[in-house]
Amino acid sequence: MRILSRYFLTSYLKWLAVIFCSSIVAIAVIEIMLQFDSVPGHRDGRMKLATQLLLRIPSYYFRDLIPLASFAAALCSIGLPARAHEITAIRSVGISPPKTAIPLLCAAAALSCFSLLPNESIVLQAARAWSKNQNPGGEASFLQDSFWYQRGNAIYSVQQADRKNWTLHGVTVYERSPRGRLVQILDAESVELEDDLHWRFVGATSRSFDTARPTMPTRIESVSELNREVSAASDLAMLEASARSLSLSKLAAYVDAQARTGRNATRYRALYHTRLSAPLAAFLFALLAVPLGFAVGTSRSFAAAALSGIAALAAYYTARTAVEMLAGRDVAWAAAGPWLILAAFTGYAAWQLRRTPR
Repeated sequence: MRILSRYFLTSYLKWLAVIFCSSIVAIAVIEIMLQFDSVPGHRDGRMKLATQLLLRIPSYYFRDLIPLASFAAALCSIGLPARAHEITAIRSVGISPPKTAIPLLCAAAALSCFSLLPNESIVLQAARAWSKNQNPGGEASFLQDSFWYQRGNAIYSVQQADRKNWTLHGVTVYERSPRGRLVQILDAESVELEDDLHWRFVGATSRSFDTARPTMPTRIESVSELNREVSAASDLAMLEASARSLSLSKLAAYVDAQARTGRNATRYRALYHTRLSAPLAAFLFALLAVPLGFAVGTSRSFAAAALSGIAALAAYYTARTAVEMLAGRDVAWAAAGPWLILAAFTGYAAWQLRRTPR
């Protein structure tokens, strides 16, 4: 490896580590300040706060923090030398700016491949643990094509959970006696969870069993609407029975199961492609930052380059949010949206890099 390539590669990795760690510390300080008044001052309270930080920071911030750190590291690695006329000196010996950035971009590409691993391990496990920490009364788990949840003597099977509208779809409730015998099976097309902790079953079918007389026929009753009180506020954890908590392999299986049962799997297919494409943002953001860094040598303004970069990142996240909204409305092509956004911004960044003066 040439000295120049090693210089820019080392600079990028150093800035990446410094920015990522500094961001984690800053986020932790902000979280502590926000939760300081609600945490008791004794040792158990401090341990609880530390546990919450260890779970909340990875689950909420890691997926976006790695690409953002990649952008800032690339901008600093190119922009600061450009402001010090180092890029001008490199250009004077016949080395073009795009060639100078190749080691940095290769490192960003490797980071994109590597970040899929923590996204699907550390981040996913932290998100599950955080959900369980927030809802200690019960935990939703995935099996085949449904989410399952146990609370007391009742077992719930949920096909889909819509937290935005507080609605569960494809719900089956298995009521058991204290001895574990099946007492009732309640099927419903949908269940609406109301603010007063009541459930409203729509299109329900009840099948009751006489545990004292097992030979008696099952009593079947159709109910157009049924209200039922939730046993505890923690039962609302079923709203967290979201496909977002699944690994990529299980999410793909869930999408296939939804499609086989005739349900609309557009939003889950879009979620799968969003999760799969998300790590590539580390490379994209570095590619966006490189031409901005080279431009510092001409404008002599690092702040202007940073503001231009922030505008580009804001446009990227706005486009991604728009695609997520379309997926929520079951727009068919939304599943390809994450890849279209990556392709569009990658083309724009490559065009900007090509326009950089040789």
